[in-house]
Amino acid sequence: MIGYGRRTTPFRVPVLTVLLGSLMLAGCATSAPTSRETGQDAADAYSQLGVAYLERGNLPRALNALDRALEIDPRHAEALQGLALVYQQQGENQLAARYFQQAVNSAPSFTRARNNYAAFLYDQARYREACEQLEVASQDAQYANRAQLFTNLGQCYLALNDVERARERFARAQSIDPRSPRGYLMLAELEVSQGNFERAWAPLQSYLELAGPDPQALALAATVASARGDERAAAEYRRETLDTQAP
Repeated sequence: MIGYGRRTTPFRVPVLTVLLGSLMLAGCATSAPTSRETGQDAADAYSQLGVAYLERGNLPRALNALDRALEIDPRHAEALQGLALVYQQQGENQLAARYFQQAVNSAPSFTRARNNYAAFLYDQARYREACEQLEVASQDAQYANRAQLFTNLGQCYLALNDVERARERFARAQSIDPRSPRGYLMLAELEVSQGNFERAWAPLQSYLELAGPDPQALALAATVASARGDERAAAEYRRETLDTQAP
């Protein structure tokens, strides 16, 4: 049995990070395949073209290019995931779920697709399923965005109120990439939510050092400083919070 500790403030449930920006492949096509491209090359080119349109927010053209890729190769995992993301943005959640599942079935080692499928499940408040997808994805030791993935996993466990597992995953993210700031802020928020103000201080300072001041982190720092009895620091953080919010 996992002990959840004392919650003094409700933990916010932010949106899980979708790794859309990393979808683009090196030398991504910006035009349709040429007549000399056939078979897998053409499917790859249409898929890359669809993703390029998706990243630019042109969903109709993205849909058309991705459909063309799947006409050539119905199991093209990148195109299946791209189509899922298009349908997700259009609010077609049943179609999005279907194509995400097809993408990970077609390529079980497609870690980015699992992360984005988990983000979709999380957005649908299907937290346990999202955590399951992320646990599978976290086993990919070669994945370039593994620290971000573990941060997502920690956030997912927080949504289930599984504080110990969340804390462990945030710590794992920090060990993989100590320069990635988001996990530090989420760990600090976790500790504040449990009333562990002393434990919140170090990750919060790491976040401020790496990411710089922002209103959310500064307001949290003021709360933590005050709880630690350092009213001078708390007042300074409140002043900085107002400065960052000034037009």
